[in-house]
Amino acid sequence: MRWASALVVSGILVAMLTSGCTTTQQGAAVGGALGAATGAIWANENGILHSWEGAGVGLAAGGLAGALIGDALDEVQNKNREQELQTRLAALEGQLAGKDVTMSGLQNELAAAKAQLEAKQLPVQVEAKNGQLRFTILNEVLFDAGKSELKPEGLASLDSVLEVIQKEFPDRQIMIEGHTDSDPIKQSNWASNWELSSARSMSVVHYLVDKKSVVPERLSAAAFGEFRPVAANDTKESKRLNRRAVIVVLPPEMNMVVEKK
Repeated sequence: MRWASALVVSGILVAMLTSGCTTTQQGAAVGGALGAATGAIWANENGILHSWEGAGVGLAAGGLAGALIGDALDEVQNKNREQELQTRLAALEGQLAGKDVTMSGLQNELAAAKAQLEAKQLPVQVEAKNGQLRFTILNEVLFDAGKSELKPEGLASLDSVLEVIQKEFPDRQIMIEGHTDSDPIKQSNWASNWELSSARSMSVVHYLVDKKSVVPERLSAAAFGEFRPVAANDTKESKRLNRRAVIVVLPPEMNMVVEKK
């Protein structure tokens, strides 16, 4: 009986060694090993066949049965995998369809905004990025060097951007971004470019609230200093492009609900 027990153990070892095989192959191997052990034990106890003959019969029968069971399990697993893949594919298709709709709507919004501003020939750049519409005005249009007060001649550009926003996106949140170049503060009294960009973005916010009656709940300000450049800061022209104010129309999902008490 010891050698029969050894065959049973060998069946377990076969299962471990065939872990990288298909379920059908594993079933045939394990079934064959266990069948051989069972056949050998049966032949030995009944004396009808030699132990090695019983093991051979058991090996064939066990291998066949194991293969059939493994094949059935393979089919079930494959069906489950196919259903899982179909579910994932449907989810991805739904996400892509939603993004297509979003991108299409954003492109239409961008085209409408560009058309209105180009008609007035104002120095405003419009782009769509990450679901946002971004209206960029260079600081030289709005501010004197080192200053945060809005220049009267720059208000026309702000007014035109606001006109587009109020017409096309009356309920959307608006963020004002302040940006500078990388030159350190030398002649003015600002502690750093962060303070300067913050003061400039807040000047735009106050103008929109105090002079243009935009509700404060729609507005926010951000100061980036020199840390969000659009050019390399290695030439006068690139630094000029980095000195800018950006009026950002946030996507609809960013709208905030403010309860008034």
